[in-house]
Amino acid sequence: MKVLGFMTGTSLDGIDLAILETDGEAIETFGPWAENAMPPRVRDVLENAVRAALAWPRGAAEPPVFEEARRVLVGFHLEAADYFLRQNGLGFKDFDVLGVHGQTVLHERPQPGRKGRTVQLFDGQAFADATGVTVVSDFRQADVAAGGEGAPLAPVYHRALVRKAGLDLPVVLVNLGGVANITLVDEDLNLTALDTGPANGLMDQWMRQHGRGDFDHEGQLAASGSVNEAMVAAYMGHPFFAASPPKSLDRYDFTLERVQGMTIEDGMATLSAFTLQSLLAGIASVGARPQTVILAGGGRHNAHLVRCIAEALSPARVVLAEDLGWRGGAVEAEAFAYMAARSLRGLPISFPGTTSAPEPLTGGVISSPRGRNQSVA
Repeated sequence: MKVLGFMTGTSLDGIDLAILETDGEAIETFGPWAENAMPPRVRDVLENAVRAALAWPRGAAEPPVFEEARRVLVGFHLEAADYFLRQNGLGFKDFDVLGVHGQTVLHERPQPGRKGRTVQLFDGQAFADATGVTVVSDFRQADVAAGGEGAPLAPVYHRALVRKAGLDLPVVLVNLGGVANITLVDEDLNLTALDTGPANGLMDQWMRQHGRGDFDHEGQLAASGSVNEAMVAAYMGHPFFAASPPKSLDRYDFTLERVQGMTIEDGMATLSAFTLQSLLAGIASVGARPQTVILAGGGRHNAHLVRCIAEALSPARVVLAEDLGWRGGAVEAEAFAYMAARSLRGLPISFPGTTSAPEPLTGGVISSPRGRNQSVA
């Protein structure tokens, strides 16, 4: 199957698109990919949706802004895909299926006696009607309904990447997105995964708060500041870190409150150190002693953070996804392309070792196009 995957992360910085040819098991061919910035008009609507989601009581009607956000997201995905496909001499007619993650605005992990709650805003049916192609979206709901964490989901694709690369096992793949998560692929190709803590989310939020752009370029501010070790320890005292894996996070489970009043440099240094310590704690919690640690996601561009991770995990070999010939910015979009193919075949995308699902579960809502193809490409 030829699949186009889309990913918009919790950092609200842009959209990733990637083409993959796969049967949902083997990776056959990597196609073109792209990263496009998120326009301010789209980010403004999504930030409003996040604020509404965080104040949304269970059992109440969904906030009206959710529907506006779905419309805006479908338009944004259409615009991004139209440009991407034209640049590559392609059209929607060239694809068997589209895999769309949607925009996470809320993620609450399950608690004793209470299932989790997760919201990825999108309208798969409207997108299928507009493109004339079957769409798979809303990948997390089936897992959450069964009592799972709903995240992380990419590990099944990480294993496929590791197998294709023929890497010596065990391997840990780290995704440094808004939230950091890890996948351990052990010697028997078994999967263990968990969210470890914030990655780019808090640091990017700190930059925006100070009017210094959307991110700390190469970690330069963090490298020039001083770490407040007491604040890092206070962050690490959060109950999340005492919970056993698998476990998941919402980007907004942690706030900037502890670093308020610091200089921008010291605050960034402290948040970067927190990202590092929470990542190391997550790796230790699964007893991982990997031969290779692979860094993907936007945080791989943060040279200061990458250096700190490599030093802390030595003698393990720490490499960027690109060092293996992978596309580090495309991995999550590729993952949802891969999972779309798996969903069409009824293959599992979540497992007891990745989300605490009671058994391997398939997922993804399948939307078939209705009526005349209204494709813009």
